[in-house]
Amino acid sequence: MGEEIFPNEIWLEIFNRIDIPQLMELRLVCRHFYELIERVLNRHPGWKSLADKKILYECLEHTMQRAYPYDLISHWMDIDDPVIWRGSYLSFMKWQKVLVNEPTKDAIVSTLNFGDVSCVCTFDKYISIAYENGAIANYTLDNINQPFYLAYHGTGIVQIEFWYSNGDVLVVSLGDNNDLKFWDLENKVEIATNGFFANSISSGECRHFCIGDMGGILTSYERVGNLISPGPTKNLELGENQQLIAHCLVGKNMKAMAYEEGGTVLSVYRGEIQGGKLIRFQYIQEKDWIRLPENINATFQRLVMPNITFYFGIGENSIGSTNYYEDEWHEYNLGPHFGSNVRSIALHAQILMFGLDDGSIHLLYISHYGHIMELEERIKNSRKIEVDTEPIVDLTILEVDKKPCIVAVTEQKVHLVNFF
Repeated sequence: MGEEIFPNEIWLEIFNRIDIPQLMELRLVCRHFYELIERVLNRHPGWKSLADKKILYECLEHTMQRAYPYDLISHWMDIDDPVIWRGSYLSFMKWQKVLVNEPTKDAIVSTLNFGDVSCVCTFDKYISIAYENGAIANYTLDNINQPFYLAYHGTGIVQIEFWYSNGDVLVVSLGDNNDLKFWDLENKVEIATNGFFANSISSGECRHFCIGDMGGILTSYERVGNLISPGPTKNLELGENQQLIAHCLVGKNMKAMAYEEGGTVLSVYRGEIQGGKLIRFQYIQEKDWIRLPENINATFQRLVMPNITFYFGIGENSIGSTNYYEDEWHEYNLGPHFGSNVRSIALHAQILMFGLDDGSIHLLYISHYGHIMELEERIKNSRKIEVDTEPIVDLTILEVDKKPCIVAVTEQKVHLVNFF
């Protein structure tokens, strides 16, 4: 229709003068309009402003990295590509549908005698599951019935993370004897090292480099050919009674939280990246000691850092929370509201997710951290999804082609809760 009235050049000139919401509606007029408007939308500078206004700053970078896992995004402020901004915005909007769309459910159940699930990580279409006997089963969404690569750490595994480096998708595993091992998923081999050890691996979206902690000394690792080599280090100079309990990196921004009896202290640092490599750590500041709620302090089991700004402590009967801008923890007893205790927490695209002892997950949209401070009032508006009858011991997410999936883990199964 359109080409019979004006040539394409005229239509493109017209469409370039129309804002994004109207263009999205005009795409539906006919196939010709759709094709022309797609060309305009893919280079429209308005996506950055639209995404920046819609998506909470603390959730923006994770949203962008999950939508574009193979783009080495060191900070959202460095990104000008309208295609990435558009995709990030559309990814965020699709994640809001998990609050209303009916999900389909799949489960990964090992048929081999690996024992209980120890930990799980995800990247793009990949899922890696570590078991208590040291096996690592690597799957893709193309076939969740059969792992495409089985690796064996040799000891029990306490943490596993994906690391995307120089075009390669790697898995990093941390054994219960503190040894680090690195696995190349494409070539299905272990990558040689000179022997590295850590207490923990940085959580978050590992790009460029992977960071391990040993006694408060952070060491970056990089792949050089067929070897893993250590890079720059940073000594956080922890106190005698302090222990690093979690550290998270998002692009070039990093935070580490240390624990001592009764409270926590937060270190803020940044990586200087050149040519895709970390060349030095830049120390920013140390946040003051923050006291934990007494009920949490007595049964403090786990600290969750879903990004570098929000933190959640999980206790036996309650949870605590703070963020980078707060000077105190806030305590919540959500058991009476849920009818079951919280075992795991995740946050993505402003969807706060709770995994419960009764095998269900609860989803709650948050506009800002103030909503987290009002959890006991707002939790009645959460969406409940029955997943299993066993406790949900871990939560993470998957996203392939902007399709949201929540990964809910029990000791025996890895559930995929799909919303598209």
